[in-house]
Amino acid sequence: MRLFVALVAAVVLMPQAAVHAQEKKEPGIYKVEFTIRDSSGAAPNAGQRYTLLMEPNRKAVLKMGSRVPVVTGSFEAGAGGNAIPTTQYTYIDVGVDIQCTVSEMDGRIAMHGSIDMSTVREHDTTSRASEANPTVGQTKLELDTAVEPGKPTVVAAIDDAANGRHFQVEATVSRTD
Repeated sequence: MRLFVALVAAVVLMPQAAVHAQEKKEPGIYKVEFTIRDSSGAAPNAGQRYTLLMEPNRKAVLKMGSRVPVVTGSFEAGAGGNAIPTTQYTYIDVGVDIQCTVSEMDGRIAMHGSIDMSTVREHDTTSRASEANPTVGQTKLELDTAVEPGKPTVVAAIDDAANGRHFQVEATVSRTD
């Protein structure tokens, strides 16, 4: 009798367990695409596109750019008349730095991200150092938002008063599974 009850229970409960297991399916890999458009010119451009593949709740980082030297000091090394001038440098990163995490709740995708865009605008020629230091322009964006999967969403529009540039940042998040 116990064997019969166990078999009936297994036949009845097995399909429900399979359905329940399918409902709790974890999301796979996400494709996150940022498009940054600079509409300062006469005609809007297609923009720069940056794509990250990432797991949910894990941070993805993209850095692209250059390291720019900045004079931090100078001195003369040596004794007597054999002094050798020496200059010390620190290097700063200039370019695009994107950091992002995504998670899913109630069919929508929650995204936290930061975008840091920097460029060398000019070199400071008024410095007393023998070499000119750069002036770096920087635009930073921090965002927490929800997006519809697969739909492009404008997450920021930026007017940079310092140089008259206009940026639009668009994010598209899609599941790859």
